[in-house]
Amino acid sequence: VWSPDSARIAFVRAGAKKGERSQIFAYELAGGRVHQITHVKDGADSPLYSHDGRHIAFTSTTIAAPHAAYIDFHAAGFTPKKEQRKSDIRIVNQMHFQENGAGYIYDRFTHIWIVNADGSSAHPLTSGTQWSETNPQWSNDDRTIAFNSLRYVTPSGGPGDVYTIPVTGGSMRKIASQRPANYLAAYDRSGHLWYFSSGVADPAQFPALMRVTGMSAATVVPTNTVQFGDTVLADMGEPGGVCGPFFAPADAFAITDSDEPGYSALLRLNPRTGAVKRLTTAGEAAECTMDRQGTRVAYTLSDFTHPREVYVLDLAAGTSRRLTGLNEAYLSGVELSSPQEFTVTDEGGFRVQAWFMPALGATGKRPTLLDIHGGPQTQFGSTFFHELQYWAGHGYNVVFSNPRGSVGHGYAFEAALNGRWGQAMFDDVQRVMDAVVQRPSVDSARLAVSGGSYGGYATTWVIGHTNRYRAAIAERSVTNLTSEQLAADLASDNAFGSFGKYGFGNPWDPDSRNAAESPLTYVENVHTPVMILHSSQDIRTPVDQSLQFFNALKILGRTAEYVDVPGENHDLSRTGSPLHRVERLRVETEWLRSYLQP
Repeated sequence: VWSPDSARIAFVRAGAKKGERSQIFAYELAGGRVHQITHVKDGADSPLYSHDGRHIAFTSTTIAAPHAAYIDFHAAGFTPKKEQRKSDIRIVNQMHFQENGAGYIYDRFTHIWIVNADGSSAHPLTSGTQWSETNPQWSNDDRTIAFNSLRYVTPSGGPGDVYTIPVTGGSMRKIASQRPANYLAAYDRSGHLWYFSSGVADPAQFPALMRVTGMSAATVVPTNTVQFGDTVLADMGEPGGVCGPFFAPADAFAITDSDEPGYSALLRLNPRTGAVKRLTTAGEAAECTMDRQGTRVAYTLSDFTHPREVYVLDLAAGTSRRLTGLNEAYLSGVELSSPQEFTVTDEGGFRVQAWFMPALGATGKRPTLLDIHGGPQTQFGSTFFHELQYWAGHGYNVVFSNPRGSVGHGYAFEAALNGRWGQAMFDDVQRVMDAVVQRPSVDSARLAVSGGSYGGYATTWVIGHTNRYRAAIAERSVTNLTSEQLAADLASDNAFGSFGKYGFGNPWDPDSRNAAESPLTYVENVHTPVMILHSSQDIRTPVDQSLQFFNALKILGRTAEYVDVPGENHDLSRTGSPLHRVERLRVETEWLRSYLQP
């Protein structure tokens, strides 16, 4: 992050030695000197300068010390070694005690600290061993810090509230809200606090955007109106999330972003009326910031044939220019496939967006791979997706789409998947493939289907309902909704919208729809050879989801292969180690080659 005078950049550096915590450093632009700012025992993260540049707010996460070994060593008759004195047994009395990629989190508490910009006088602003505080933001006068926190016990995933606290310490103030899920957005130039607010029961709901004046909050953008943020999926990293909002002088407008049909856009928001204007109309626009004068927006942009680069948008002229060319050497040395967009109409009357990527270096009828995205509340769109280009380069046509449940197509389209994960998706992707097989370059006898997470669910559902595909790859799948919803790190009373009118019913209820909506229920119908891949540290979709399906297939005498990737979590294909990411593609290539012969 930049200091207000643009003289230095504060950043987080990981510990150089094993066990060392990350700390905050600063890079001085004049002379290029780097110096360490924090020396906090529990580490430092997420630095943010105060407006006057005199202080930095940051977060530090305390990990509770392990309990003494539950052993009377005197009675046991021996002197324990140092590593035996502490127990590695975990006694847990709360839900949400794990998180994919982070492991156990119930004994970790994140708090807000403040340090002088020169590194002196570091001290905690919040503390305790029950709740955490995240996302600190300075008020305009630097007297208050706002933050996110969940400070009550709940079985629901995703709730929380916005609080403020004086920089000098003291009592916290909770921002009142009628909804359970609230998270901090920003302060505007007038000093009003803004936050996003939604429920937790409906997985398709778009959050409202709220403005706080005094002790009350007003709705500026109602729920289910704008889908703020960027959730376009690819394998070049995580989606960009919400940028901003950043407010112009006199709060004339604000800049943020939103999911649109097959892309993410920069938005210009009217803070008084809630009206929005899209400033970009193609590609994945993300990670935006705006200058203090409200004249320019910096952001990253990617499209189907270009990885992310940095752009600057001139708000007055309405034109963008690219600043970086980090990928020009790579692009000059490869041939890429350009996706061709088309649509089909499904049984619900919705228009389903889809793309066809022609195989490269080939003529005649080619094998074709259908890829189904995860989420399901995400989308495919115009961004650089290395894996899909890889398949096209190996001689496969590649098809991908946004079936019901995908974001960017309005609330009704997204909500159409609530409570019916299988058949609605199946109808949409089958209609997509019905259109695809009419193309002269498609060999309808050499089709494959693949997907990860919800896409893995979709893959196992598809092969349990049709023999259309010669081969399949199901990654980090959900196959049994009953066990998934009670064992995943997202387990809650609203996991996947499972409870109540938006979902499938209580997982333990034999009359619920959990079994009917689970691919495992239809495993006897599977005759498609399937590779099932799972990472050993995945707790978003625990490995039993793949093992249940694999073992059932083996008992039935069907063709299935299980691939275990050690040391990786649910996000292997996006953020896993480079070696494992390459190995994954090579292993899958051999599997598809043996059945589709590209």
